[in-house]
Amino acid sequence: MLNEGYTLYKSLERCGIKLTKRHPDIKEPGKKDGLIVALNKEGKVDRIEYRNRDDVSKLWTTREGNHNSFPILKLQRPIWKVGKTDKLRENLNNLKKDETEKRKLLSDVDLELNITIKEVNWWKSLLERVNKLRPFFETNNSTFKALAELMDRFLLTKFDNFIRDFLVKLLRPHNDIPYPLLENILIGNRWDNKKKEYIAEVPLILDVSEWENFSIRVASPKFENFVSECLFKMQDDSTNKNDNEGLSAISGQVTTLEDDKFPNPKLPVIGNTYLFSVNDQTPCQTRYKKTSTEIIPIGRKEANAIQDSLNWITENSREGKTWYPVPGIMDKRDLLIAYIENKPDINVNKAYLLGGVSQNDFSEGHYEATAKVVIDALKGRKIVKANDIIRIFVLRKADPGRTQVSLQRVHSISELMKADEQWREAAKNFPPFSLPFFKKEIERKTANQPNISESISNFLNNNESNTIFLSPWCPYPADLVQLTQKQWIRFGQGKSAVPAVSLGDVYEVFFDLQNKQNHLTEGLLNLTLQRIQSLLIGLGNADHKNEITIFYTDTRFTVLKAITILSIYLYKIGIKKENYMKDTFFYIGKFLSLIDTLHYEYCKNVRDGSIPPQLLGNAHLQIALDNPVSALDILSRRIGVYQAWTKKEKVEQAKLGRWAVRELGEVSGLLAEKTLPTTTTSTERVQILLGYLARPEKKFEKDVPVTAEIES
Repeated sequence: MLNEGYTLYKSLERCGIKLTKRHPDIKEPGKKDGLIVALNKEGKVDRIEYRNRDDVSKLWTTREGNHNSFPILKLQRPIWKVGKTDKLRENLNNLKKDETEKRKLLSDVDLELNITIKEVNWWKSLLERVNKLRPFFETNNSTFKALAELMDRFLLTKFDNFIRDFLVKLLRPHNDIPYPLLENILIGNRWDNKKKEYIAEVPLILDVSEWENFSIRVASPKFENFVSECLFKMQDDSTNKNDNEGLSAISGQVTTLEDDKFPNPKLPVIGNTYLFSVNDQTPCQTRYKKTSTEIIPIGRKEANAIQDSLNWITENSREGKTWYPVPGIMDKRDLLIAYIENKPDINVNKAYLLGGVSQNDFSEGHYEATAKVVIDALKGRKIVKANDIIRIFVLRKADPGRTQVSLQRVHSISELMKADEQWREAAKNFPPFSLPFFKKEIERKTANQPNISESISNFLNNNESNTIFLSPWCPYPADLVQLTQKQWIRFGQGKSAVPAVSLGDVYEVFFDLQNKQNHLTEGLLNLTLQRIQSLLIGLGNADHKNEITIFYTDTRFTVLKAITILSIYLYKIGIKKENYMKDTFFYIGKFLSLIDTLHYEYCKNVRDGSIPPQLLGNAHLQIALDNPVSALDILSRRIGVYQAWTKKEKVEQAKLGRWAVRELGEVSGLLAEKTLPTTTTSTERVQILLGYLARPEKKFEKDVPVTAEIES
């Protein structure tokens, strides 16, 4: 990640983009409910104030690695040690949801403080760090005087006194602290199996008690830049005392090397991101007698610039433009970063184009709509040229200590435009197919959705129709990853999380303008088919039985997405619908679909509507996918009774059955001219499924005489 980050930094530098310099020791405190704890001039707790998790997450703190955070402290253990079987915990549980009585019960008890040697040493370490920081935070700027004052007061504290004073303020009646937070601080509400104790992990935000007398509070984001300047001043002072110059492995320049630790910026989606990390207990890391920052010497300013560049490119305002969350391993998400090398700040949703996923077909946010805006914007910008480079890389959280670059690509704007044009053309490579969606379910899905498509809006406003048929749409490249994150089982009635295909492999197919990656495309098609085949078979059976509602709205959308994606793979391999819809395997699928229609009509009329769980064609679909000859041979011997039923005179109810027999006659005649295989490839199985799921091209004619015979 150092290489990708440094390349980004140099791009921003060339373009004159000014970065906000943030010291690596400035961290976000996390997203948990906490308390502001104000200290008076004697260093005693004078007042407390509740802050919800969203407010806490917007604050700042300083921290050396994962330790010694200030001015936000994390109370690791509850104030009282109350075990699982303690009478107090039992009494609290008996009160159930009566928080008033629970507060009263906690206020009436007097237990020994839960202070161990770990807390004492932690507080001692904090005092040493604050004492070390204090000289560098001296300022004549009245705006920022509160922090230096807070440090002076904190240096007067002792841990046991701090906890006792804090406890008194905490138990005062009529405070605004939510009960769950109060209970967590006092006795803990999460059991740690490893430590065999309850833990609290509550952020305590230190501040001065008379904050009204200062320009801004310590607990304010406005302090962050000042703190960063002070920490850099402290860092420069340390560098001058211990000059560690050397050759940077990333720039080749002689500079002051980082000899402490690399920054770990907090990035969206993946959280704390270590630019470089190794486990010093791993034998291979000590083979050359070097560990930590010695393994790869990087300039201190370079490392900080990489952090600042990553922070800049992933700012909230640039979501969709330069970064976007993409499907990762299993149900996890990775971070996609995409920028134009010569114009990284261009306001175009290129990251969303490459990393977005389709939610449903009710909004305007489809790939085609997004691509039109992005491509038109790129074409219309004189500052962007066809041969300009777009850099793409994806960061993945391998484990809490490691972040990996799982994908790195470089393409020209021209390649992106051509890939988009071919992608949209490939997405049309499916036969006639649609699925019904109903007004009530669409209303539920769009209740909180601000931007719905014009067609859906018109449908919802039309009182004459309750059903709309939607066809597959063009997917985002990342949709191909998302589709393979689930293994469908039990004919689409169950699914489980599984490793998905690689986004890098998907991009290989997306940017493959000459369609030379047939081997890779066939592999992706095969894996996708394995994941989705059970669902397609199950939905086809339900569709032919007019029981499509057994599949939820999102599942039907998954099928629409799957149809398009399989069709794209066929297109990229060179199999286009103009040809495959006239070929053997599509006809086999169509034959099985018509068998379903005939069987359904027979059961509806002869068996008084008693429909079996699987229709006849669907029951033999799995056989046909493996051995078409065997499936058609079995069906040709079983179909006689249904065909005979349609020939009965004056059977008004047999009209659709007669049509199915006529169509079967035509298809069987076409198949008679083909050489049927006894085995199939993945691409051939996809064509059979598309033929089975496709809607009939010819409309059902109500009065059709049966003149054709189904050939054996």
